[in-house]
Amino acid sequence: MDLPPIDAAQVSFAAPTGTAKDLRQAAEGFESLFLAELLKSGRASLPGDDLTGSQAVSATQDMLDSHLAKHAAGQAGLGIADAITRQFGGYVKPS
Repeated sequence: MDLPPIDAAQVSFAAPTGTAKDLRQAAEGFESLFLAELLKSGRASLPGDDLTGSQAVSATQDMLDSHLAKHAAGQAGLGIADAITRQFGGYVKPS
């Protein structure tokens, strides 16, 4: 398959549509999802417990991980939301 090169001079970018507040909210949401996956992966790496290995316990742990991730992302977090906001801040309307 042969693809022609893209001429950067002919590429047009859409005008910014979101606001800085929307960007921050999306960045914090992404950081929250990322943290939840980290917690879920970390929990999956632990040896299983035969006594409490039910689906109810698993669902409860998933809800706990999600809540912890949302709380951490809303606070200092890992700085991922800050980095995303800095990186894409020029592409949104000022709020």
